[in-house]
Amino acid sequence: MKKTGSLHVSTVEIGNDLFDRSVDVTHTLSIHDVHYEVNVRKRPCARATKKMILKGMTGIFKPGMNAILGPTGSGKSSLLDFLAGRKDPKDVSGDVLLDGSPPPKNYKCMVGYVVQDDVVMGTLTMPSSVTRQQRRLRVDQVIEELGLTECADRKVGTEFIRGVSGGERKRTNIGMELIISPPVLFLDEPTTGLDASTASSVMLLLKRMGDKGQTIVFSIHQPRYSIFKLFDNLMLLSAGETVYFGSAHKALEHFHSIGYVCEEHNNPADFFLDVVTGDVLTLADADTDAIHTEGLDESLQKKLVNGFQSSESNTKLMTEANNIHAQYRKQFESGTLVRQPPVLYATSFLTQLRIVSARSVLNLIRNPQTSIIQMLVTITFALIVGTIYFDINSSVESGIQNRIGAFFFVTMNQMFGAMSAVELFIKQRVIFIHENASGFYRVSAFFLAKVICDVVPMRLIPVVCFSTIVYWMVGFQQFVAKYLFFTMNLFFTTLAASGIAFAISAGVRVFAIANLGISMSFVIMMLFGGLLRNLNDLGDWISWIKWFSVIRYSLDALTINELKDQMFCTGTNCTSGNKYMDTQGIQYTTTWDLWQKEVALLGFVVITFILAYIQLRRIKKLS
Repeated sequence: MKKTGSLHVSTVEIGNDLFDRSVDVTHTLSIHDVHYEVNVRKRPCARATKKMILKGMTGIFKPGMNAILGPTGSGKSSLLDFLAGRKDPKDVSGDVLLDGSPPPKNYKCMVGYVVQDDVVMGTLTMPSSVTRQQRRLRVDQVIEELGLTECADRKVGTEFIRGVSGGERKRTNIGMELIISPPVLFLDEPTTGLDASTASSVMLLLKRMGDKGQTIVFSIHQPRYSIFKLFDNLMLLSAGETVYFGSAHKALEHFHSIGYVCEEHNNPADFFLDVVTGDVLTLADADTDAIHTEGLDESLQKKLVNGFQSSESNTKLMTEANNIHAQYRKQFESGTLVRQPPVLYATSFLTQLRIVSARSVLNLIRNPQTSIIQMLVTITFALIVGTIYFDINSSVESGIQNRIGAFFFVTMNQMFGAMSAVELFIKQRVIFIHENASGFYRVSAFFLAKVICDVVPMRLIPVVCFSTIVYWMVGFQQFVAKYLFFTMNLFFTTLAASGIAFAISAGVRVFAIANLGISMSFVIMMLFGGLLRNLNDLGDWISWIKWFSVIRYSLDALTINELKDQMFCTGTNCTSGNKYMDTQGIQYTTTWDLWQKEVALLGFVVITFILAYIQLRRIKKLS
């Protein structure tokens, strides 16, 4: 089984081997004595203590609807993450087996996982056709199964674009995972945020899939009865322990056997949660005294756990689970165990780069509001700067000052304008983590696609427009070569600033923290840019910071490009741009003095982009 290198239904890249598997093939997932613990600190500086989240869980999840039910904090999401291969193995003990064999190391890349919060690119559609016939047939099949035919060519929706409904969005997320026909489909709280009718339609869809042999495992909090009756198997958790596992339709019999009787017309799911949380109103009056007499010294939690462990359902579960595990241990000890091969990417790096790049371009085209606003702001600011410094003179009093002031403004505009790059990784962080963890594409493919198709055009086009307006309106030296250098310098400056924004934003989750860190970096660079403070008389203990100022390199390059060998006169009183640069300690005598500034800016671009890439690779994909 290979994980597709695709992104969404609209850009699927499915290998032919994905269609060779018969629809009649079913898969069983089993877990054996699973423990999961985490480090917990009650206070920031306090010593960490171990907290057990999952306590010796055993279960068998067969084809059909397998529900994990429990109150908040019972361990539902942690268990589901473990089942889907999304937990760090160093924190977990126990075995997970797929069809009686250990899954491959990157098992998470072969299963489907629909997260609680819908993760889907808002500007993508689900077209009813793609290029290759076999892929088209698979896409058509998924769209039909999900009941999305009528909205197949509609955008999912963004904050600017009206899109599909909540139920259609949820089904789109399910469809993204179903494209590769995963052996097991996991869903975390699939009804969250949906109204009753939409929730029922989504669960009916899953039920139909389960009846066809698909193994579906999902966590759910408090379903209504019309949804509960769709469950084939139920796992009820309380404080990280199993208090029931077995047929959902026999759960009431189990609780009745230990003294808890569900009132007539009460929703069984609500009843189970009331029992687990200790709501005494759910106790049968006839059995209350007996239960309290027998379990007077036992806590409710222990009573429920012991009640299940001594039940017929647990006996049946442990017998079957022990047989599966014993067969696995026998093969392991005899050396005859055949391990499943690692799951590989179904597509090459170049294919992934092409698809992710196409998605980035498509996203820009279908969501033009941000680009249009950015262009309008760029043109407006360019006109303001051009108006203030319009047809700048060459007098001794103001010729140099006005030019340096204009350079400072345009440089700062490029620096702080690049802060919009923060959204690139923070806004799509959840999508990236989910898709990369699921094996859709490599980190390098995602990063390069963003740089090539998102960063460069969104920076280059505005810079060209800005520099063209400002350069000729202000009246800098009327040479095309100098204008091109001016434009190139601003482009390198904004790329360097974007790289800094990437490196910082790729390492944090909160937009405000990223903005604060980037702003502080830019302010420090501004202070050591050479305009607000002469850097020649700074002490050695602090002057070294100037070598890390993008603004300094950009200002020096623009100054040399414009002022070198230029004279400024008022009557007979003249001065030269060279003299000003001498007072500022700017080296300008050779061609290398000019171009080394651009090399330094490119160095910033390369280093910060590499740091951003490293940060993306370091993002924790497993919880």
